[in-house]
Amino acid sequence: MAKPGDLLITADTRERNSGVIELLRDFSHVRVEVAQLPVADFLLGGGVAVERKTARDLISSILDRRLFEQAEHLREHYSHPVLILEGDPLAVECGVRPNAIRGALSRLAVTGRMPVLPSADPEETAALLVTIARQAQAEGGQERSPAKRRAVSLTEWQEAIVAALPGVGPVLARRMLAHFGSFASLVQADVKALREVEGIGPRKAETLVGLFSARYLPHEEVHGMASPAEAS
Repeated sequence: MAKPGDLLITADTRERNSGVIELLRDFSHVRVEVAQLPVADFLLGGGVAVERKTARDLISSILDRRLFEQAEHLREHYSHPVLILEGDPLAVECGVRPNAIRGALSRLAVTGRMPVLPSADPEETAALLVTIARQAQAEGGQERSPAKRRAVSLTEWQEAIVAALPGVGPVLARRMLAHFGSFASLVQADVKALREVEGIGPRKAETLVGLFSARYLPHEEVHGMASPAEAS
């Protein structure tokens, strides 16, 4: 039975086989409703809509041109779209060059204004959904009127951009910016310099350097990735 203060999470019917819905129901303060959603996999309140993809799902959606279309549809319907990425797409044997994957993720996070939050498995995804829902519903799940929104500071913009990078998040973003002093210094850093930041291991450092140095792939070029050799 729902109790005052419970978090309400709406899940799309397609998520029934993911295991996430059952894990969400293990939280005593969470109420899960399952419905057929036109877009998004989870609605968390306050205009927050989450698309959940496994690493293999992400690769497939890049190759069949669905990734950016889905992101656009989410932005059209909800003010705060989020992608939760389960697993490491760079570890999937798919014939797609790593820089093409990094380029797609960076475009989604920065140009598409859709944060990408990493998750190891369905259990971590469920915990992440609950955390986001708690923040989104902290004020009754109501979005603030645009007229009442305060101006976003330069520091907040910097933190938001860095936090949207693959595997980073808000805490590590602040740590990275404090270490390098500016966004420009951060994106020019090499693997050795990045590893000086607490919380950045060799793999994450290599991923970030690859992302910063990857050639930009125009939209039509990402969509035409049937021949991975064309992506550098």
